[in-house]
Amino acid sequence: MYILYEIGAYGPIIMIILSWYYLWNSNNLFFYYTIGIFANAVLNIILKGIIQEPRPLFDDKKIHLLKTHAKHFFYQSGIPFDMFGMPSGHAQASFFSTIFIYLALRENKLLYIYIPLSLLTCFQRVKSDYHSISQVIVGGIVGSFFAYFMYNLAREKIKNKIRERPDDYAPV
Repeated sequence: MYILYEIGAYGPIIMIILSWYYLWNSNNLFFYYTIGIFANAVLNIILKGIIQEPRPLFDDKKIHLLKTHAKHFFYQSGIPFDMFGMPSGHAQASFFSTIFIYLALRENKLLYIYIPLSLLTCFQRVKSDYHSISQVIVGGIVGSFFAYFMYNLAREKIKNKIRERPDDYAPV
Protein backbone atom coordinates (compact mmCIF):
# COMPACT_ATOMS: atom_id res chain seq x y z
CA MET A 1 0.00 0.00 0.00
CA TYR A 2 2.90 2.34 0.77
CA ILE A 3 4.21 2.13 -2.81
CA LEU A 4 0.81 3.18 -4.17
CA TYR A 5 0.81 6.10 -1.75
CA GLU A 6 4.24 7.21 -3.02
CA ILE A 7 3.21 6.79 -6.66
CA GLY A 8 0.19 8.99 -5.94
CA ALA A 9 2.40 11.64 -4.35
CA TYR A 10 4.66 11.75 -7.41
CA GLY A 11 1.88 11.13 -9.96
CA PRO A 12 2.08 14.54 -11.66
CA ILE A 13 5.85 14.24 -12.15
CA ILE A 14 5.47 10.71 -13.54
CA MET A 15 2.81 11.92 -15.96
CA ILE A 16 4.87 14.92 -17.09
CA ILE A 17 7.83 12.68 -17.92
CA LEU A 18 5.55 10.18 -19.71
CA SER A 19 3.90 13.00 -21.65
CA TRP A 20 7.25 14.41 -22.74
CA TYR A 21 8.19 10.94 -23.94
CA TYR A 22 4.98 10.48 -25.94
CA LEU A 23 5.07 14.01 -27.40
CA TRP A 24 8.80 14.10 -28.16
CA ASN A 25 8.37 13.64 -31.94
CA SER A 26 5.62 16.23 -32.19
CA ASN A 27 7.50 19.48 -31.71
CA ASN A 28 4.47 21.75 -31.65
CA LEU A 29 2.47 19.64 -29.19
CA PHE A 30 5.56 19.08 -27.03
CA PHE A 31 6.11 22.84 -26.88
CA TYR A 32 2.49 23.66 -26.01
CA TYR A 33 2.33 20.89 -23.42
CA THR A 34 5.50 22.16 -21.74
CA ILE A 35 4.33 25.78 -21.74
CA GLY A 36 0.91 24.60 -20.57
CA ILE A 37 2.18 22.61 -17.61
CA PHE A 38 4.13 25.62 -16.33
CA ALA A 39 1.26 28.04 -17.01
CA ASN A 40 -1.05 25.58 -15.23
CA ALA A 41 1.18 25.76 -12.13
CA VAL A 42 1.09 29.57 -12.22
CA LEU A 43 -2.69 29.48 -12.62
CA ASN A 44 -2.88 27.21 -9.56
CA ILE A 45 -0.86 29.67 -7.45
CA ILE A 46 -3.06 32.57 -8.59
CA LEU A 47 -6.28 30.68 -7.82
CA LYS A 48 -5.00 29.67 -4.37
CA GLY A 49 -4.21 33.33 -3.66
CA ILE A 50 -7.67 34.44 -4.77
CA ILE A 51 -9.76 31.69 -3.13
CA GLN A 52 -7.64 31.29 0.04
CA GLU A 53 -9.32 28.14 1.28
CA PRO A 54 -7.04 26.44 3.83
CA ARG A 55 -5.97 22.83 3.67
CA PRO A 56 -7.98 20.41 5.84
CA LEU A 57 -4.98 19.59 8.07
CA PHE A 58 -5.06 23.11 9.53
CA ASP A 59 -7.15 23.95 12.55
CA ASP A 60 -8.55 27.47 13.03
CA LYS A 61 -5.85 28.36 15.56
CA LYS A 62 -3.03 27.50 13.14
CA ILE A 63 -4.73 29.40 10.28
CA HIS A 64 -5.13 32.50 12.44
CA LEU A 65 -1.51 32.26 13.59
CA LEU A 66 -0.19 31.99 10.02
CA LYS A 67 -2.38 34.86 8.79
CA THR A 68 -1.38 37.19 11.64
CA HIS A 69 2.28 36.63 10.84
CA ALA A 70 1.59 37.07 7.09
CA LYS A 71 2.95 33.62 6.29
CA HIS A 72 1.34 31.49 3.62
CA PHE A 73 3.79 28.62 3.84
CA PHE A 74 4.53 26.07 6.50
CA TYR A 75 7.24 23.43 6.54
CA GLN A 76 6.61 19.74 6.90
CA SER A 77 9.64 17.44 6.87
CA GLY A 78 11.66 20.35 5.49
CA ILE A 79 9.36 20.84 2.48
CA PRO A 80 7.43 24.12 2.12
CA PHE A 81 3.66 23.84 1.73
CA ASP A 82 1.20 26.59 0.90
CA MET A 83 -1.40 26.88 3.63
CA PHE A 84 -4.11 27.24 0.99
CA GLY A 85 -5.37 24.14 -0.77
CA MET A 86 -8.05 25.24 -3.25
CA PRO A 87 -7.57 24.03 -5.95
CA SER A 88 -5.32 21.02 -5.57
CA GLY A 89 -2.17 21.54 -7.65
CA HIS A 90 -1.50 17.80 -7.85
CA ALA A 91 -4.99 17.09 -9.18
CA GLN A 92 -4.79 20.05 -11.56
CA ALA A 93 -1.44 18.90 -13.02
CA SER A 94 -2.56 15.27 -13.24
CA PHE A 95 -5.74 16.01 -15.12
CA PHE A 96 -3.97 18.56 -17.31
CA SER A 97 -1.59 15.81 -18.47
CA THR A 98 -4.37 13.25 -18.87
CA ILE A 99 -6.63 15.44 -21.00
CA PHE A 100 -3.83 16.97 -23.08
CA ILE A 101 -2.31 13.57 -23.93
CA TYR A 102 -5.69 12.14 -24.84
CA LEU A 103 -6.56 15.07 -27.10
CA ALA A 104 -3.09 15.16 -28.68
CA LEU A 105 -2.66 11.45 -29.41
CA ARG A 106 -6.22 10.03 -29.31
CA GLU A 107 -4.94 6.69 -28.02
CA ASN A 108 -7.40 5.10 -25.61
CA LYS A 109 -4.79 2.67 -24.27
CA LEU A 110 -2.85 5.60 -22.77
CA LEU A 111 -5.91 6.37 -20.65
CA TYR A 112 -5.30 3.03 -18.88
CA ILE A 113 -2.11 4.61 -17.53
CA TYR A 114 -3.14 8.23 -17.05
CA ILE A 115 -6.58 7.89 -15.45
CA PRO A 116 -5.49 5.48 -12.68
CA LEU A 117 -2.46 7.68 -11.96
CA SER A 118 -4.69 10.76 -11.77
CA LEU A 119 -7.18 9.05 -9.47
CA LEU A 120 -4.41 7.61 -7.31
CA THR A 121 -2.92 11.10 -6.99
CA CYS A 122 -6.30 12.53 -5.96
CA PHE A 123 -6.83 9.72 -3.45
CA GLN A 124 -3.38 10.27 -1.94
CA ARG A 125 -3.99 14.02 -1.55
CA VAL A 126 -7.31 13.46 0.27
CA LYS A 127 -6.08 10.52 2.36
CA SER A 128 -3.04 12.48 3.60
CA ASP A 129 -5.28 15.48 4.52
CA TYR A 130 -3.44 17.83 2.18
CA HIS A 131 -6.72 18.53 0.37
CA SER A 132 -10.43 18.09 0.78
CA ILE A 133 -12.50 16.23 -1.78
CA SER A 134 -13.86 19.51 -3.16
CA GLN A 135 -10.33 20.92 -3.56
CA VAL A 136 -9.29 17.85 -5.53
CA ILE A 137 -12.42 17.96 -7.72
CA VAL A 138 -11.96 21.66 -8.50
CA GLY A 139 -8.27 21.06 -9.26
CA GLY A 140 -9.20 18.26 -11.68
CA ILE A 141 -11.79 20.44 -13.42
CA VAL A 142 -9.45 23.44 -13.74
CA GLY A 143 -6.62 21.24 -15.06
CA SER A 144 -8.93 19.57 -17.58
CA PHE A 145 -10.29 22.84 -18.94
CA PHE A 146 -6.83 24.38 -19.13
CA ALA A 147 -5.54 21.32 -21.02
CA TYR A 148 -8.42 21.65 -23.47
CA PHE A 149 -7.56 25.34 -23.93
CA MET A 150 -3.85 24.66 -24.48
CA TYR A 151 -4.55 21.80 -26.91
CA ASN A 152 -6.86 24.01 -28.97
CA LEU A 153 -4.23 26.74 -28.94
CA ALA A 154 -1.69 24.23 -30.30
CA ARG A 155 -4.15 22.92 -32.88
CA GLU A 156 -4.89 26.43 -34.14
CA LYS A 157 -1.17 27.08 -34.46
CA ILE A 158 -0.76 23.90 -36.50
CA LYS A 159 -3.77 24.76 -38.63
CA ASN A 160 -2.53 28.28 -39.33
CA LYS A 161 0.93 27.01 -40.22
CA ILE A 162 -0.21 24.91 -43.19
CA ARG A 163 -1.06 27.27 -46.02
CA GLU A 164 -0.76 27.24 -49.74
CA ARG A 165 1.71 29.74 -51.01
CA PRO A 166 -0.01 32.46 -53.05
CA ASP A 167 0.90 32.61 -56.70
CA ASP A 168 3.39 35.39 -57.45
CA TYR A 169 1.48 36.60 -60.52
CA ALA A 170 -2.10 36.00 -59.35
CA PRO A 171 -4.57 38.87 -59.67
CA VAL A 172 -5.28 40.60 -56.37
